[in-house]
Amino acid sequence: MKRISPHSRPSSLQKLDGRSKEARLLKRVRSDLIEHVGGKPSATQKALIERAAWMTLHVTMMDRKMMEGGAPAERDARQYLAWANTLTRTMRQLGIEGTAASAPSLDAYLNGRVA
Repeated sequence: MKRISPHSRPSSLQKLDGRSKEARLLKRVRSDLIEHVGGKPSATQKALIERAAWMTLHVTMMDRKMMEGGAPAERDARQYLAWANTLTRTMRQLGIEGTAASAPSLDAYLNGRVA
């Protein structure tokens, strides 16, 4: 398989099969953000979480590229700043403070104690 990079085509990125570092990062970011919003995200929150996961992947790959190759080219530096700013705005929309998971209803609690 061709190496994944920050500038990979979307079709290449969609082929991540779950075993690569990139796929594991996407999965971890998604699960962390779902937990952050209380465990049951709305449709809008799901879309924001997906966007944040992909932006995190791009920023992380760009971080790795810059660490390996020194100073970034001007185009890479502009792209990095755009991705980082998009990620920041997306995270802000999800909320700085996490949402606690909702407590079980009284009926659910009592049913659990009976069982």
